[in-house]
Amino acid sequence: MNFTQIAGWDEASRVLKQNIAVTPLGQEFTIRQIIGEVTWEPLQHKTRHDFGRHVRRNLEQYGLVFARKAGRVLVYKKSAI
Repeated sequence: MNFTQIAGWDEASRVLKQNIAVTPLGQEFTIRQIIGEVTWEPLQHKTRHDFGRHVRRNLEQYGLVFARKAGRVLVYKKSAI
């Protein structure tokens, strides 16, 4: 992963934590919806995939819980804890 992708990953992680804090409980979101297109677009396909895996393995760190799968995309909800 090159420097641009590492910086993009760090930005996506920061924005995800920031945005999930203000999202309402009970609503379902994909990672892409939570971080927004401006943060999502610079990430390469592999980096997006790896970031999604990272989030899935560290749900507590981001304040998320798994809700369901929509095709190949995972959908999350804000954790009540």
